[in-house]
Amino acid sequence: MPTQADLIFNQELAAWVQAVGSVIAIFVAVCVPLYLNHLQQQRDLAVEQLQKQKYFVTLLPTLYRIQRYSQDFIQQILAHPEQDQHILHHLESEYLELVPVFAKELHIFVHSQIYDDLLNQLAFQLFHAEEILAQYLHNPKQQLKQQQRLVVHSQEILKLSEQLIQNIEQYYIKTKV
Repeated sequence: MPTQADLIFNQELAAWVQAVGSVIAIFVAVCVPLYLNHLQQQRDLAVEQLQKQKYFVTLLPTLYRIQRYSQDFIQQILAHPEQDQHILHHLESEYLELVPVFAKELHIFVHSQIYDDLLNQLAFQLFHAEEILAQYLHNPKQQLKQQQRLVVHSQEILKLSEQLIQNIEQYYIKTKV
């Protein structure tokens, strides 16, 4: 027959077991949804990265062209600084034709759910260069100033396109290893 002390001990033990069990249940009730949410965020991030990489792969040939054409454009303008008027007519530049085309391609990216800081900066520079081109054609008095602004933006476009190409190539080198 259990003694009074045994009964008190059993009651206290039961209370402690119930308290510990309640704490564990609360912990599990909080941690499991947090963990499931974390897993879902990781899956969403992986899907977003995959979409981003697919987009970048399709964009890579255009980035190579923008890099090459902007480099050629800058070299041509800097090689002929005395041609301060009608530079667009004297230079048959694929770069100047590519700026609006590439700006439209980036317009789709900018409005997608994918975010990349470098590509957004490149889009801004291209949109701005496109506006400078329009001002250059419509305001003959300001052509030299617009030409200088276009060179500055072209240099930034070249730098950003080179960084993007390097990032994309490094990503694919890492995934092969």
